[in-house]
Amino acid sequence: MIRTLFVIPIPFTGVSIPIYAYGFMLMVGFLVVIFVARIKAKSEGINPEDISNMGIYTIFVGILGGRTFYVIQNFDSYKHNILDIFKIYEGGLVFYGGLLASIAAIIVYTKIRKLPVLKTIDVIAYAFALGIIFGRIGCLLNGCCWGDVCSPHLPWAVTFPKLVDANSMINGSPAFLHHLGLGLVSVSDSHSLPIHPTQIYSALGNLSIFFIINAFFKHRRREGEITLMFCALYSVMRFIVEIFRDDNPALFDGMTISQNASVLVFVASVTLFVIGRVKLKRAVS
Repeated sequence: MIRTLFVIPIPFTGVSIPIYAYGFMLMVGFLVVIFVARIKAKSEGINPEDISNMGIYTIFVGILGGRTFYVIQNFDSYKHNILDIFKIYEGGLVFYGGLLASIAAIIVYTKIRKLPVLKTIDVIAYAFALGIIFGRIGCLLNGCCWGDVCSPHLPWAVTFPKLVDANSMINGSPAFLHHLGLGLVSVSDSHSLPIHPTQIYSALGNLSIFFIINAFFKHRRREGEITLMFCALYSVMRFIVEIFRDDNPALFDGMTISQNASVLVFVASVTLFVIGRVKLKRAVS
């Protein structure tokens, strides 16, 4: 866990700017998505510059949507500390909130620029899984999105340290504070209990999704199929990873908000995919 990667001193001021791991990895993920999407866009007959310009608008809208969903989901933690809502560098984004906001931004941009909407979204979806990988690495470094307690004999189990501020008050990590609140550790302990590295599970899951979509791309038969496949695969992966996470409370039917959303996204994606293929088959016959 490394929340601050490094600091940049400002000459002659005595002030230093911290570079937070979470924000830095989000930036890296964004650049990777734009780089890969530009390459794919060129092969699909879309101007790569439109991808870059669209990406600038999309990243801000996506972060806003992801943060909004996170605050709604964890409102009890913010209702007495409203200004903490703006501390995005500490982590706290809900993927589905960012996804919905990003899709809306892409649709608006493509309509204004008169670009093929579905083809453009497919290009972004193709590269999106790679960007999420870096975001999840940022989560690991930041200590958020932590996993459930697991056996200490699990070879890949991780622990997160107790962090203290300048006044020697315990202020993290999130996993340690969570375990402390549950009485699973004491203030004298230096680390949390062993937990599942769900950030790594998610990163590996998204890497698998990218390879599957990359293999499927040449077999797509309609524009929009790449996006639907990404949504279906991600929803399955996310539902499974949520089983091992311990930072999201179960709200509906014993499932977390993300699991409920995953079920809806999976059903909708598969249904639209099948309907599209059936219509295409009828048109051909």
